[in-house]
Amino acid sequence: MQRIDVVLIGAGGYGSFYRKALFARANQQNVRFVGVVDPTIGGSEIEATLQAAGVPIFANLESFYAVESADLAVIAAPIHHHAPYASAAMCHGSNVLCEKPLCATVDDAVQMRHIAQETGRFVAVGYQWSYSDAIQALKRDILAGELGRPIRLKCIVLWPRSAAYYARNNWAGRIKSDAGEWVLDSPINNATAHYLHNIFYLLGKSRSTSAHLARLRAELYRANPIENYDTAALRCWTTEGVEILYYAAHPIRNEIGPSFEFEFEKATVTYQTIGGGKSLLGPIMARFHSGTEQGTEEDREKVYGDPFAHAENKLWQSVEAAREQVSAARDRAPLLCGLAAAMTQTIAVVAIQESAAEIVNFPKGILRHDGDLTWVEGLEETLLTCYEEAILPSEASASSWAVGGKMVAI
Repeated sequence: MQRIDVVLIGAGGYGSFYRKALFARANQQNVRFVGVVDPTIGGSEIEATLQAAGVPIFANLESFYAVESADLAVIAAPIHHHAPYASAAMCHGSNVLCEKPLCATVDDAVQMRHIAQETGRFVAVGYQWSYSDAIQALKRDILAGELGRPIRLKCIVLWPRSAAYYARNNWAGRIKSDAGEWVLDSPINNATAHYLHNIFYLLGKSRSTSAHLARLRAELYRANPIENYDTAALRCWTTEGVEILYYAAHPIRNEIGPSFEFEFEKATVTYQTIGGGKSLLGPIMARFHSGTEQGTEEDREKVYGDPFAHAENKLWQSVEAAREQVSAARDRAPLLCGLAAAMTQTIAVVAIQESAAEIVNFPKGILRHDGDLTWVEGLEETLLTCYEEAILPSEASASSWAVGGKMVAI
């Protein structure tokens, strides 16, 4: 089995997930952990751990590539660094696994695609549900027509985030960085990005693509003293006419979701968590409608499993893709979540900002504070009602604060 050399760009934050996975299974996967690029870990416990393991640390990509090479560069850096780091890694001969989201802007995504084509390298994106057995099994059935034509897919993710979340770095909640780089950090482009991407991915016409969007309308709100929004609701349609509704918020008290309900011609697919995948109320389940070709009562339900299982699949599948490339394997497995699959999410994020150019501040009279958590009274109930009724807050009679966004053609 061909050895694969891996460099990790960003060892703190989510980079710790990759760092621990590499320490745990590098030998088993025949991987050599050749270095970490991170200028921020000096004097930290992370630095001490890496030094004890004999993993060299570099302040920047240039110093790493001056003395080393890598078959795979794993990027766990801030959003606005994804495109330049991935592009530089590919130009130095590395394939890339970039943590979600793909990048900040559509122009960045197009440039990354151009460099990938020019260098012959790939960019995998770390939307881990796309690599899970559960989502892959569901997508196979959708592609095979087992569930019938998709009609409406909706998802809700309400995850509390306190002031500490926005203070953890200098780009959280920002539209642009201090240097003027596009960031577009938000619930939809960061904490809950997985689950909107998942809808697009499941509707893609192949295992490695996502659906294309035709139009989108969004509503954006803000409770925290940040530049961008912390609450969003959107409705969009694919070019195939499938309706998608998505709700995400941080200024709430109770952790709810990701939960979804996907309506197909022959079945309804559901998944529900109390919060963050920590308390599962059930796996992904398809319930087939009576009177379909599915036949008997016994085969009208199908269980797909837990999409949170084996989150490290994205790393090891990317390693295997790099190994197939290095060994010039003829029968290469498709890259499950690469540029083609991840780009729709980026297109949607930019369109969302365009649809609701003016972010609406929640009225001060409904803001509440628990320690450093700011939450909006009634917001949780409003968004849950909107999810159940498949409407936006501006369409709900109880939402006096709600303002609709404009329709954006994509």
